Amino acid sequence: MTRDKGPKREFLVELLEEKIPKDLQVHIPHRWWFIGDVLIASIPKQLLHLKKEIGEAFLQLEPKRARVVLGKIGPTKGITREPNFEYLAGERNTETVHKELRCKFKLDAAKLTFSPGNHFERERLLKAVKNDEFIVDMFSCVGNLSLPIAVNKSPKQIIAAEINPLAFKYLEENIELNKVTNVMKAIKGDNRLVLKEYEGKADRVISGYLHSEEDQIRQAIRLCKENGMLHYHVAITARKEIQTETIMNIKKLIESEGRGCSKMTRKRVKKYSPGVEHIVLDIVIN
Repeated sequence: MTRDKGPKREFLVELLEEKIPKDLQVHIPHRWWFIGDVLIASIPKQLLHLKKEIGEAFLQLEPKRARVVLGKIGPTKGITREPNFEYLAGERNTETVHKELRCKFKLDAAKLTFSPGNHFERERLLKAVKNDEFIVDMFSCVGNLSLPIAVNKSPKQIIAAEINPLAFKYLEENIELNKVTNVMKAIKGDNRLVLKEYEGKADRVISGYLHSEEDQIRQAIRLCKENGMLHYHVAITARKEIQTETIMNIKKLIESEGRGCSKMTRKRVKKYSPGVEHIVLDIVIN
């Protein structure tokens, strides 16, 4: 991900200075990122009427890297995690292949979420996972968190659930593309229903959706075997008292399932929005 107040940002301002009034130039994007060869920039509401001009400027700014430019104009939508992106410039084909951690992630960048900002979390998971683990990924999307494990480690099996039909299509393609069909299995549907046969079997459960409902959290707990690890991701205000309350609520849910928690650690993944953090709780369920 790029947040550039240096030469590239200055060049972007130069490209737009005759098209954007002086009093609005402060709102020219500071933040943009790449998924494969698709450039995505956050477009502030003050400049939405000039979004096409901004898109064309980005093509000039990144002529070797950007084939398509998309604008982020709102938050991601619901459990199917559909991004609120709009085409701005370049080719109309928004399908791409993003390469990271020896993986190839094929997806339609305009219709599915993939956060380069989660790169360090993907790396961290690789360091944490031991060989021969049975792993369940409850919200797989196109394999965002679990595919690098299949490619770089030697798991016993990864069960990857996904409810979004388009994401599931790419998940299956990525399992084939990365030649991990022997260790990774995609399952389509609501994880509260399609994962029941794996309850009590998982060495590690990845719950990567940031707005899980209570019954989804309960399902994550049920999937863990004795001393299994649950990686529970959540978007939460940065205020310490709110985070403490959330942790206490998770502990209560674990206890209500007749389970215990021998260890819980908190890690900040990234900033999610103003005043809100994306954090992950690593919880040992016993």
